Amino acid sequence: MRMDAQLARTLAARICHDLGGAAGTLSGTLDLVGEGDAGMLDLARDTATELRQRLRLFAAAWGGGAAATDAAGLAQLLAAAPAAPRVGFRLDHLAPGAELPAALVPLALNAALLGAESLPRGGTVTLAGAAAEGLVVCLDGRDAAWPAGLLALLGGARPDTVLREGPRRVLAPLLLALAAEAGWALSLAQGAGAPPLLLGPG
Repeated sequence: MRMDAQLARTLAARICHDLGGAAGTLSGTLDLVGEGDAGMLDLARDTATELRQRLRLFAAAWGGGAAATDAAGLAQLLAAAPAAPRVGFRLDHLAPGAELPAALVPLALNAALLGAESLPRGGTVTLAGAAAEGLVVCLDGRDAAWPAGLLALLGGARPDTVLREGPRRVLAPLLLALAAEAGWALSLAQGAGAPPLLLGPG
């Protein structure tokens, strides 16, 4: 995936932010274990597992290390999303028994992660469709709303205007960059509230 310098720097800052909490918890619990608090050992193990799973998600979504994956594989990766378990991911509407090609896995993961960020009070992100026809991302939750940055980009705004808002806004510009690289296009269906996000061959 090609990225300009601003997008790369902003994404790196986002990774540091999203891994920092788990890494800090792990470090703190290991210190307590070293002082003789054996009850913290289970917490340290759980945090290490969470950190490892989140690294797998980020590697597939952002690191260029994705492999062809089916719905079960995507669900396993998304279980480590920063918004989980406040936000759930429903993938049973993807084409049954079919795998997404490796080139589309980052696109699907980032669309789902952007959907999770669009549910400030929690809810469910549903990913449906297939590689040949395209994918649909639907949001279900109180106050669900696609971020203003995505709406601006779909309206023709430059990515750098969204990236200037900081690491928490990196997913929409990244999703558009991934879609362009795959030869896909993004659009929003007609409707009020948070209409479905459509991703398909351009």
